[in-house]
Amino acid sequence: MRRAGGVTTIHCGAFDAETLWRDEALAKLPSLPDPQAKAIVGAMDELLFLFCESSDVLLTRNPVAPAQLSYLSGIGLTFRTSGEPLEDSGGVRDANPFQQMLNKGAVRKYKELLPPGGFIEPFAVLDGLQELSSIYRLGGLYPDMETIRHVNSKLYSAELRESLGYGPPTRIVRGHTELRRAAEAMLNDGPVLVKDTFGVSGKGNLLIQNTATLERIAGYVAAQEQKGKSTLFLLEPLLDKEADFSCQFHIDADGGFELISVQQVMNAEFAYQGTFSASGELMEKLEREDYFKLMQKTASMLYESGYYGHVCVDSMLLADGGLVPIVEINARKSMSLIKKRLDDYLAKFSLQGNLTYLSVICPGTVEYAELLAAMEREGLLFRPDRGEGILPLSAGTFTINQAAGLKRKGRLYLSAAAGRIERCGELLARMRILLKTRGIAVTN
Repeated sequence: MRRAGGVTTIHCGAFDAETLWRDEALAKLPSLPDPQAKAIVGAMDELLFLFCESSDVLLTRNPVAPAQLSYLSGIGLTFRTSGEPLEDSGGVRDANPFQQMLNKGAVRKYKELLPPGGFIEPFAVLDGLQELSSIYRLGGLYPDMETIRHVNSKLYSAELRESLGYGPPTRIVRGHTELRRAAEAMLNDGPVLVKDTFGVSGKGNLLIQNTATLERIAGYVAAQEQKGKSTLFLLEPLLDKEADFSCQFHIDADGGFELISVQQVMNAEFAYQGTFSASGELMEKLEREDYFKLMQKTASMLYESGYYGHVCVDSMLLADGGLVPIVEINARKSMSLIKKRLDDYLAKFSLQGNLTYLSVICPGTVEYAELLAAMEREGLLFRPDRGEGILPLSAGTFTINQAAGLKRKGRLYLSAAAGRIERCGELLARMRILLKTRGIAVTN
């Protein structure tokens, strides 16, 4: 995590790393394909600007909108970026940005953005990262891909949790018959979660509340098994949850441990909705229950498994006051780590804020620059001298699906920043009104 002065860091990554780690030979849980949502996730790489120092490079799948770059520069957030997409138009689409750059070839414009001696700091380690680093003579040391896949599997999380003596109890199933039998028995005690070993936010977890749902899922899996797919899912009881939170830490290449932050997380139907700073009350509870000692032990076990780098551990508070310290381990960067970087920036102005998004439906093409201008006219656009406002964090997620004359999905990632956290809700309400007046529907 510590870097030498004068070294250029290149920030790049994919926010759906789990789908790229996943073994395609495994059966999947039923889900509805959503190409627009997938495109939005692909544009989330813009959020990585929050990790950039002024000399750093941000490489994104598509160029960042000039209006966004100008705005960020105006509030003191500067970095270098590419004006061309990672992928040639008409080329084979690849969700892995490192493979995209390898496919494009080493003689392209990346030479000035990937200087020898610099290093890539990925959102998550993916295939092609080490090869790309070698081609451009970059520094950087990464765990091998076998280790990355191993420690990011929910199976690894469940086994590590069990070895430490913490719940929830997990049942591993390796066939549709076992899935049906085990889940049916668990339903006698309440609803059951079935988890894909590489599920992502909002996908890969399904709630089973009755045998009818179970039969549909088991039948879907059986059909895939008949086509040669293998089955590997986890079954867990649905816990009576009070709140979600996560802990971010870093494991150095020599095994050193650095605790970074704890963030409270808003989820809805297993999908990420936003992040805000952990309360003092929560931090005191975690200290009393030796949570941070457990995180250090978790880091040691990850290191013994061959992993080093960023980690985000998902945790849970139960309605009865109980604590589930390890729900899942994410051996990568996270939205909560991005929120911590946002905290660090706002703290310079004695401000605080959240990290969230508004899901929108745009009526045709809406220019991002015009949206920023409207926010500025309303006194809503964050500027340090204004003391509060909405800080927009990504243009691409808003515009990626837009098409003239068509209603398309978008997402505005943003932070409501103010001197008092209570003001954030008021700022978000004003933002919703502004969008509505421009014919943009907010759906969350």
